[in-house]
Amino acid sequence: MAKKRKKNTKPLAQRRGSNGQVIQKVDNPHDKRFKELFSNKKSFLSLLRDCIKDDWVNSVDEKSLKKSEKSFILQDFSELEADIVYEASLDGRKVIFYILQELQSFVDYRMPYRLLLYIVEILRDFYNHSDVDERDNKGFKFPVVFPIVFYSGSDRWTVPLNLNQMFDGYERFNSHVLNFNYMLVDANGFEEKQLKAFSSKLLAAVLLMEKSQNDLEFYDNIRKSLSDVKGFDFEEKRIFNLFINIMDIAYGKNRSQEIQNMITSLAKEDIEALVI
Repeated sequence: MAKKRKKNTKPLAQRRGSNGQVIQKVDNPHDKRFKELFSNKKSFLSLLRDCIKDDWVNSVDEKSLKKSEKSFILQDFSELEADIVYEASLDGRKVIFYILQELQSFVDYRMPYRLLLYIVEILRDFYNHSDVDERDNKGFKFPVVFPIVFYSGSDRWTVPLNLNQMFDGYERFNSHVLNFNYMLVDANGFEEKQLKAFSSKLLAAVLLMEKSQNDLEFYDNIRKSLSDVKGFDFEEKRIFNLFINIMDIAYGKNRSQEIQNMITSLAKEDIEALVI
């Protein structure tokens, strides 16, 4: 009789990753700030167009882009990740973009498996909400689900980008093994020059802040983004301020007022320059 696998009953804060380090429970505010960021249509489009270099990206119908209120996160992983779902039309066909936001500070090698579970849930949801007669037809098609993992941890991402590598001896079976590739967006993997070219200045400013290793770098990166921050619309300013406030809460800082003073000071310099 096969032995039952012992369940890991340790609280999340006591569990260890593959490198032996204790897994820290992630505060919910981090979940909220990135959810807010990618709930902004401009930021999501920038994520697609500036981070994914495939030709099809330019064919996404911007007007059809719609954020879904659904979440497919399973209870087992609710402390480790958050998700955002967008639907869009691509050459008249429906596409579902699934962004999984990795909230852990370490690299989790189960990622392809976790994505598989979510993709199946998305397809199940689509099937259950389709017309009963239509889904029985030969021509019934599922929409493409495009998985994106957004990672902002400090460790290098070394997880395979395809599912088949999770199967022992998959090479022998060629294309007969279940497989898909996911798109990895590493928040710390962009050079400053690349961020400057982003169509969403909000996304660029936030990713630049995320690269800061200490307070000195943080303020320096804020200064580099100030001219863009001044041009933010109301919604972008709200999300930018939310990021600052949450970072203050998470790290026990009080930088919101100082940054506001920096923006005010820059505005005064602009007015003085115009007067001269």
